[in-house]
Amino acid sequence: MKVPEHINWPDSLDNQRFLAEYWQKKPLLIRQAFAGFETPVSPDELAGMSLEEDTTPRLITQDATGEYRIENGPFDEARFSALDANNWSLLVTDVEKHFPELADYLTPFQFIPSWRIDDLMISYAPDSASVGAHVDEYDVFLLQASGTRKWMIDASEQPDLQLVPDATLKLLANFQASDTYLLEPGDMLYLPPGMPHHGIAVGDDCTTWSVGFRAPILSEVINYFSEMAASQFEQQRYTDPVLNISPPGEINAQTLASFKTLWEKATNLSDAQLATMTGCLLTTSPMDIEREEYDLGQAHEHKWIKHPFSRFAYTDINNDQAELFADGEVITCSLELAMAVCNKQAVSLKDSDELDANALASLIEAGCLIPEN
Repeated sequence: MKVPEHINWPDSLDNQRFLAEYWQKKPLLIRQAFAGFETPVSPDELAGMSLEEDTTPRLITQDATGEYRIENGPFDEARFSALDANNWSLLVTDVEKHFPELADYLTPFQFIPSWRIDDLMISYAPDSASVGAHVDEYDVFLLQASGTRKWMIDASEQPDLQLVPDATLKLLANFQASDTYLLEPGDMLYLPPGMPHHGIAVGDDCTTWSVGFRAPILSEVINYFSEMAASQFEQQRYTDPVLNISPPGEINAQTLASFKTLWEKATNLSDAQLATMTGCLLTTSPMDIEREEYDLGQAHEHKWIKHPFSRFAYTDINNDQAELFADGEVITCSLELAMAVCNKQAVSLKDSDELDANALASLIEAGCLIPEN
């Protein structure tokens, strides 16, 4: 099957109207979003992925009392042989990073800023199995890849978000569906953050693709920016203003004013400083990436592409140069090079000017770029 290039929107929607009317606002059922979709990943292949050492699969089972439990992989074949009945679901995250050829399936979603796209997760469930009613704190597109899944959502204005007490998973205690849909291959359901939903497999060939989007927690953004701002003042110490005699223990107005000035100085960031801090934040990976070392002496002999687990982004400095962010670090290079690596194009040191050659050498040395096969 040809990889879809765009989403087949219903009712004369397009990318811009979707962003204006639905994104982070309300759910949308998209029948045959990818018409004639045929999954390139079978349930058996998905199970095979979960045996690989560097994968992060999860197995969710439901016992006779109805309680859900989670196991983290990778697993071994014996674990699957021990499964019986239809009381389990397998979920594998970051599939497109382990199998880069699947990354092309994310292309239709790149009308949303690419730094927001987190990963492609694929799940399999036998007939009647589910992972329970829950809420995701991020936007998600749920594409039915094979078989059928029944999705129930609670799109009411004030859904009941009370959780099952003392449960292993964060599941909703009193889920009530406002809408129910049966999704066939090629159908897709968009859900904004915080919308309760519950999916149940119908039949034994049910695989669902979940395209999830990153949304940094605000407290983490503030902590990250604070640490970066603080690093600019590492060798500086507090100095007193002109002191007046005050009672023991009093923090007087002069002192408070002095600390207010310090805070304002630390947080009064220029646009350029803020852009750099934002780029580093948004490309920092939450996981340690295993990287190979490459001989820079032979780097000219290869073309180089983005490491599947690396995160890239850039800001335009002056139409000719860019700040390129790679896994939390910043490098200056040409705008052309920044756009190329962010678009996962192969790049070469041959014919590169000094600026780009230095940038490429740094990216190769850091393992952010790997040789093209």
